[in-house]
Amino acid sequence: MNIKLIFSLFVMASLFISCGNKKAEIAKEVAMQMDSLKKAETTNNRILGVARIEPENGIVSILSGTSGRIIEVLIKENDVVKKGQAIVSIEISAEVAQLSQAKSKIGAQKALVQVNQANLEAIEVSFQHAKETYELDEKLYAIKGQTKQILQDSKAKMDKLEKDMDAAKATIKQSNSAIGELKADISFNETVIKQKKVTAPLAGKILFLPVKIGEYVSFETQIAEFAPTGPYIAKTEVDELFADRVQLGQKAFILSQSTGDTLATGRVSFAAEYLKVQSLIKDHNTEQEDRRVREVHDRKDEVTNTKKPLIGS
Repeated sequence: MNIKLIFSLFVMASLFISCGNKKAEIAKEVAMQMDSLKKAETTNNRILGVARIEPENGIVSILSGTSGRIIEVLIKENDVVKKGQAIVSIEISAEVAQLSQAKSKIGAQKALVQVNQANLEAIEVSFQHAKETYELDEKLYAIKGQTKQILQDSKAKMDKLEKDMDAAKATIKQSNSAIGELKADISFNETVIKQKKVTAPLAGKILFLPVKIGEYVSFETQIAEFAPTGPYIAKTEVDELFADRVQLGQKAFILSQSTGDTLATGRVSFAAEYLKVQSLIKDHNTEQEDRRVREVHDRKDEVTNTKKPLIGS
């Protein structure tokens, strides 16, 4: 009770003693002043702020991630979706053709490897025979049983087959490398085709779906705005004059700006540890602003009535 109130009560008490016939009137006036003070204290203890309603994990913008023409829209706005559920289908004819071509090439390349392998095996047999012949001629030449020319010819044949064998091995290695590259192409094309169905990254609700069937989209085209499943928050800013009065866990009331009705209740779930320039209620990004604010999040309780604040309001 402040000094003014004490003084007021003292004066009223004196009047009450001296003017008994006005007892009821004075008592009524005292009660009114006490009630007025109580209301003033309640009002002064409120911390008000303009808030924006959004999911606690933020509104997610789902991008196409690929390019093509939309051939099917599988959901609509306000639909609740599961994680991985398809949202739209995008034309994939070109990618399917590329995948088919890569699979065809890999089949032909594998057949070529088999032919080269058979050729290598034949060369290895011939080389082994030529090696044995050279070794025999070398022994005969040592005992004068073979001419030097025949020995040189058998060695030349063996050396040629050895080079042919090395060349065949290199061809097989190159063919296997080409198969590896084709497999990578196939894997890439399969990934691209899979991405042609744009899916929900998490369970939640589709808030905004701007695309239509027949529309062409690129990699950065927005397919939808999406609210992940979870609690909503009222994201607000408290002026620096009152910032230190905000505490985690404080009760919060979310009021309608138009009617003043309580739409929901909640608790303070986040209070920034620093002050920043106002952003939520600035009229323009270039507006000069001297005051600073503390960002505060009020986690909304479960709705207990039919009234509720709209996401983005």
